Order: sequence, then structure tokens, then C-alpha cells
Amino acid sequence: MSPEIANLTDTIERELNLLRELAGDLIACRTAFTGMDLDAIHMHVAKQAMLCEKLQKVEAERATAWQTGAQRGGLPTPGGDVRAWIQSLDPPVAARLRELLTELVVAEGEVRNLNRVHTLLIDGSRKTLNVLTNALAAFSPTYAAPAASKPLASVGAQR
Repeated sequence: MSPEIANLTDTIERELNLLRELAGDLIACRTAFTGMDLDAIHMHVAKQAMLCEKLQKVEAERATAWQTGAQRGGLPTPGGDVRAWIQSLDPPVAARLRELLTELVVAEGEVRNLNRVHTLLIDGSRKTLNVLTNALAAFSPTYAAPAASKPLASVGAQR
């Protein structure tokens, strides 16, 4: 396996691992949203943001690895005939690269689907919070503190 192909497969594997980790966290954070656990929600949001930043870096590294490999002649140019190029490789290398690329596409699709589900979950949580806010707002005039009441500390200080 050429160094260009090894570098490309390494970056694809790292990207795949990050996508799988992001998918796992998107599933794990559902309980935080359904339980309205704000601390857990903030923790998951921070983790997902960190994973997205890492994904952006790895995607940039993959693009750089691809360009470098194409300039050196080991890889096709971006947008070139990747299928024909993979078929021209040694069978074990071609099988591994085909497997990685297929897993990458599947993982990207899974994260895209989980993002849609997550968006629906957030929209549902937002609607629930709006209902609770409206319900509490309707009762605020009924249970508001009287305007003439004094704080307890000032009542004890007058004696």
C-alpha cells in the first residue's frame, strides 16, 4: 500500500470513528431531552460541538490527503473516476478502501437521519416548554406576591 493510500485510509477511519461517536451521543442525549435534564443537555451539546469540530478538521485532512495523493499520482483527481481507480488497486487494498468508503457513506446517512430525529425532539421540547410557560403565565396574577408585603427580614428588624 502506497503512503498516499495509507494516509487516506487513516483519515477515513478517523472520520468514521468520529461519526460513529457522534451518532452514539445523538442517541444518548435523547434521555436528557425527554427528562428535561438541563445539565445533561448542556454536556451533550458541548460533546457534540467538540465532535463536529474534530470532524471538520479530519474532513479537511482527508481533502488534503486526497489532493496530495492526486498530485503525486497515487490517487485520482477529486471528482475523477474513483471506481475505476479502486479496481486498479491490489485486491486486498481495493477491498479495504471500498469497505471504508461504504461504511463512511452509511455512517454519514445515519448521522443525517439522527440529526432529523434530534431536530424533531428539540422542536417537541420547545413546544412543551412553551405550553408550560403559557400555563405559568396564566396563573402569575393569581399567585403574585402582594405589593404591600414586606420581606421577612425587615419585619424582624423593626421589633
